Amino acid sequence: MLAELDRGPMVLDAGMGTRLRDRGLNLAVDDPAPWSLDRPADILEIHRRDIDAGSRALLTNTFGADRVGLSLSKSVRRGDVEAINRAGVRLARQIAGDSRFVLGDIGLTAGTEPGAAGEQAAILVDAGVDALILETFLFDNAIAAVKELRASASTSAAPLIVSLWRWPEAVEDAARRLADAGADVIGINCRPPMHDALAIVRRLAGAVACPLLVKPGVAPGDPEEDSTPAAFAVAVPVLVAHNVRMIGGCCGTTEAHIAALAAACANHGKPENPL
Repeated sequence: MLAELDRGPMVLDAGMGTRLRDRGLNLAVDDPAPWSLDRPADILEIHRRDIDAGSRALLTNTFGADRVGLSLSKSVRRGDVEAINRAGVRLARQIAGDSRFVLGDIGLTAGTEPGAAGEQAAILVDAGVDALILETFLFDNAIAAVKELRASASTSAAPLIVSLWRWPEAVEDAARRLADAGADVIGINCRPPMHDALAIVRRLAGAVACPLLVKPGVAPGDPEEDSTPAAFAVAVPVLVAHNVRMIGGCCGTTEAHIAALAAACANHGKPENPL
């Protein structure tokens, strides 16, 4: 999968939870990951929309499907860790097929207890993901999880993507430490809108040579935030010039953002000289 990033930017998917809420998910009583078991048709449809919009890689609906996250979930599904993760991979692969990629999504709760990330990652790898992504992490939890996954025989060979939702003040030092620990791709997702993500990316590109990821959220109703699909597309040339090779959307985004990104990436073509 990593070799694919040398050919140009890879378009990821949009926010899963955002669109599940449109289908009736009530976060006061439920969580997204169990829907892979309970309402698989909804997950398949959302994955299909992203692929139709131009996504080259789908994240599994397994964010928070670790033993910590499922213990904290409203429906208390700790006993379903393996079943939910395997279902998440199966559904994503059904839509992605063999010509696109499936990224095993591990959420921030897995980084709060030793062994939780490793347990979930081992299931995802065994189920057939093309890479693992630690998504919406904080730095301290991320560095510990990266070391844990690289030390395990069952996950050490899997391509590893690390995305923080908030970077430390010492961005460059944190980036170098993650890369040195074994992260193959690093980046930012979730709360930072696109213009804030761009500011972080400029610093990351000056610190590490590895490919970067940007998967920002949007801020509906914020008059100072242009979070439209067109605004995402306009950012593509700057992102690619700063070695961003994985681009998608997080909270609040839909397949419309993916379609805009896919068109912009296709028009941009192959980058000439990654920084």
